[in-house]
Amino acid sequence: MMVTLYTAKFIEFSLLEELQMKIVWRFLITPVLLLSLLCPFPKPEPVRAEAEYGYLWSLSFDFEKSFDGVLTIEVGPWKNGQLVEVHETSTATVPCTRVGSVHLDGGDAVFSGAGYLTCTLNLAETVRRNHKLTIGEVDTYGSIFMAAKVNGAVNAVAPLFTHPDADYSLDFSQTWATTLSQSLWNGVGPMQATFPGVTINTWETYTAEYGCSVAGPCFASFAAGLQQQTQPTAGSWVQFSTGPTTFEIGHAGGVFFTGRMASLLVDPGNSAH
Repeated sequence: MMVTLYTAKFIEFSLLEELQMKIVWRFLITPVLLLSLLCPFPKPEPVRAEAEYGYLWSLSFDFEKSFDGVLTIEVGPWKNGQLVEVHETSTATVPCTRVGSVHLDGGDAVFSGAGYLTCTLNLAETVRRNHKLTIGEVDTYGSIFMAAKVNGAVNAVAPLFTHPDADYSLDFSQTWATTLSQSLWNGVGPMQATFPGVTINTWETYTAEYGCSVAGPCFASFAAGLQQQTQPTAGSWVQFSTGPTTFEIGHAGGVFFTGRMASLLVDPGNSAH
């Protein structure tokens, strides 16, 4: 009888304890449930694709204080073959070394004899270091533009810019005209235009441009001062090496430029990454 009574009291106590725990648990969980109803958890945002980025670069020489060039890089979002806007800009020095008889005079580089400049360009490393953008060993551009202000001194071929993937030169051999030539890595041979009345011992600004539409034909455009010629041409977009590269100014093979150069610009179109 005593065992039965003790057991009954124990069961009664256990039930009472369980009931109390349920009441406490409900008291604790009810505010949490109410809070979750009033302040629902935010839904996860969809992952957005990172915008495609592109860059523009140009290489310029003014020969005011040194033979070195200035590499300018612009980076931003790229869409439909165009740089939509510029988010970052940087510059870097492109070192050039004088070989033979070349000197600076009044903002000009003066070339004579077998004198020329040899320069080094590492586009990929500069873009990576300055903008954390990785580009390939060879890049493709929809266009490339060259401009040089030159005063030739002898009736001979005058190399301007000699790069493994882009070569520009003037031919002063004829006394009555000057021919401007460009050779690019674009599946086309040398392209050129002749300008009557343009001769040595005269300052002139020469420009050469090659461009292609996104899906259509390409063209080559040349100018000497106010004279201009545009030629439709076959070919593809321009390819250009972006790794460590040596190029020359005023020299190609065994041919040297003689005269004065006031400025030089090489400016390809943009590329996306």
